[in-house]
Amino acid sequence: MKQQRKLISLVGMTGCGKTSVGKVLASRIGADFIDVDDEIVKRHGSIRAIFDERGDEGFREVEYETLMNIINSVSSDKNEPSGRITIISCGGGLPTYEKSARLIAERTLVVWLRRSPDSIPDDSEVLLRPPVNGSRENYKKLLDARCPIYRRVSDYSFYNSFPKRTAREIAKRLGFACKLNPKNKRKSSKTN
Repeated sequence: MKQQRKLISLVGMTGCGKTSVGKVLASRIGADFIDVDDEIVKRHGSIRAIFDERGDEGFREVEYETLMNIINSVSSDKNEPSGRITIISCGGGLPTYEKSARLIAERTLVVWLRRSPDSIPDDSEVLLRPPVNGSRENYKKLLDARCPIYRRVSDYSFYNSFPKRTAREIAKRLGFACKLNPKNKRKSSKTN
């Protein structure tokens, strides 16, 4: 059964801003933030090395196991107050692996972040990540193939140009009261 709003997964192509938006959103609503790719690196080493050694299918299984551990850990953490929210930034290809897609669709609220591939600079490290491997053309092909998958698993979709604005829009749309930063308190009271 999907846990309403306790776990939020951010999905979308590499470079769409899942980590940037996720961190801002977590800070804004007082949630925890976990990046699946960072957890994979901590537990297994370089993502590129995993791709090289195990191929795409092997990497997707490592990704699924890591995601499952994160979700189970957060879901069963008895030390956390009930209602604590965790935002999970998923790797761009995570939903392409059926077990992972099913897991996030059933157990999390899924937010798809979109970004135009033309907005990514040519020298961006985004284009060097596997399986894009340095080609904007590869990026566009992957995006075309993945869009129907992202659409199928997502509960919400947001276009991301500016992470702070996107995080604010997500918080508002999902009905989260934002944790006020003392610096913003005066500014917020003027708009009320």
